[in-house]
This record gives sequence, C-alpha cells and structure tokens, in this order.
Amino acid sequence: MDQQEIEIIERIKNGDEMAFQQIMSRYGERVMGLAFHFTKNYQDAEDLYQETFIKVYRNIDSFRFESEFFTWVYRILANQAFNYYRKAKRMTIVDPGENDYLWETLPADESNEADQATLNSSLREEIDRALMQLSSQQRIVFILKHYEGKKIKDIASILDCTEGTVKRYLFRATRKLQTILVKA
Repeated sequence: MDQQEIEIIERIKNGDEMAFQQIMSRYGERVMGLAFHFTKNYQDAEDLYQETFIKVYRNIDSFRFESEFFTWVYRILANQAFNYYRKAKRMTIVDPGENDYLWETLPADESNEADQATLNSSLREEIDRALMQLSSQQRIVFILKHYEGKKIKDIASILDCTEGTVKRYLFRATRKLQTILVKA
C-alpha cells in the first residue's frame, strides 16, 4: 500500500468525505465491474456497489492496514454478494448486448465481423447462463480467479477461508461449467 493511500484512509477515518470520494474514484469502476459479474443485472450491481461502499465508509475504522486496502474492499463486496444471493433466491441473466463494456472483446476476423459478433454474443450468453447455475461460493471464486485474475492466496484472504477451500470451489465450478457448456 502506498503512502498516499494510507493518508487518504487516515483522512477518511477522521471524517473527510472528500477523501472517501477519492477512494470511490480509485476503486469504483473495479467494484462495479465485479458486482456486475456477480449479479448479471445492472440494477442489482448498482445496489451491490452502493451497499459495498456504505459498508466501507461505516467500517473504515476497522481497517487495520494489515492487508491491501482493496483486498479489504473485496472482502466486503464478496460478503455483500453472498447476502445478495441469499436474499435473491432468483437468478437473472442480462442481455449480453447490454453493458458490453464489462466484457473483453474476443479478436474478430475482419472479413467476418458480423458473424464473429454474433458468435461472441452467443458465447457470452452461454457463459452467463452457465455461471448462474453455480453456487454463490463457486461463482464468486470463479469470477475472482478468472475475471479478476486473483491468486488463490488472495481469494482465500478476500473470502476469509483456506486456500484448500478456494481450490475446492474452483475445481467444482470448473467441472460444473465444463459439464454445462458441453451440453449447450
């Protein structure tokens, strides 16, 4: 953690709302993207985003500088996502054409761009459907690993569990996704 971030966090702890705006600017896009990956619904992702930052603000005094600040924010977001799944008991799939900015574009063959766009859209749709069939723990671990590029150790820290538990969720998620996508 750099000195500037430490100073910003200390200012937030002292009630500086402008410092909190800096943290939101620094991490807001990443939190929103991850929230969208968890929910697959823009409105629910916005709610998750807001709830996460409300918790960050209310609980900033509990941050003890023992880990990276964003790891702490991720943990709050993951807990909010677990609560979302418990409350929702319903899974929605967003039209993959909506919010395309959250997806990485697959390379397209210039001579066949229309066909490639259709294929990419269809593939995203299938992946979304498959992800929504995973348990909340499996989905969160899979997204943190494969969409956010987090290491097993970091995911364990974020979710406050053992590395073995993360590996088990990841293995089961991968196996279930393979089964679902092969059938599709």
